[in-house]
Amino acid sequence: MSNETIVCVTPNAALDRTLVVPDFAIGRISRIDGAIAVPGGKGLNVMRAVEILGGRALAMGLLGGHTGAMVAAMVKDAGYRGAWTWFEGETRTCTIIANADGNSTVINESGQIAEADWLALADDICRQAGREEARTVCLCGSLPVGAPDAAPADFIERAKAIGARVWIDSSKRWLRNAIAARPFAIKVNRDEICEALDVEARTLAEVAALARRLINTGIEIIVVTLGAEGALLVADNLAVKATPPVIKPVDPIASGDCLHAGLVTALADGASLAEALRRGVAAGTVNALYAGGAQFPYRHYAEVLARTTVDGLKF
Repeated sequence: MSNETIVCVTPNAALDRTLVVPDFAIGRISRIDGAIAVPGGKGLNVMRAVEILGGRALAMGLLGGHTGAMVAAMVKDAGYRGAWTWFEGETRTCTIIANADGNSTVINESGQIAEADWLALADDICRQAGREEARTVCLCGSLPVGAPDAAPADFIERAKAIGARVWIDSSKRWLRNAIAARPFAIKVNRDEICEALDVEARTLAEVAALARRLINTGIEIIVVTLGAEGALLVADNLAVKATPPVIKPVDPIASGDCLHAGLVTALADGASLAEALRRGVAAGTVNALYAGGAQFPYRHYAEVLARTTVDGLKF
């Protein structure tokens, strides 16, 4: 496995509390044995999955208050590395309720920062990404309320100038801003890419055409997740789709983040783009079999990987 460090950035970190409530319904009382509390946010999910898959990760992001201190302590106590940017305020808490059918209800608090906090985070990330062994940066999730209108495009331009390979996983205006700055790669779902480009795409060929449109602007890799169907990867002169085995999900939360982790970890290990997609889809699939987000064992990942296929596409 490569010694490269994957910088996993969560601009809007959280404390995630997952409750598995088989009989969950609005308006009734349910009793459960306990809850799973983990540091939350997409970048933190990517960090955990990178480490499970044998890679090296560094967690970065904005933390504040008692909840932020708890998140930092939990990351450290679990044996992960963190380099946090602290702000005046309180890190948010998110609640995930999973029922017996594998469907989840997610209640997310909003984060709130000052514009200067975002600029401080960008400075800290660029310092880390300036090191030869830490050139892959995954900027994951929403930005907190208060981030400047130019974000994250302003950061992407700075990171590109120092040779960092920036992966973006975001949505809405933050994704549109990122697209305009042409990062190294974008990982999104079907709805996110359609909303960002203000179009509809129902078929695989239509989704691939949207991805090709972004590749033609100078972005090197576009990955579009397709839920239980797997994921599509488009790059220069390449279009491939990875298909996972059929499973009965327990908790699909963070499966896209684990797919992201599988991709970047595989590429750091020298895998081809097609193989990286296959490993990513396997990681996203096995994650859905466990509650809590990025909590799967490597052994089970290897079993799912053996049943995950990848095929070239022509459109």
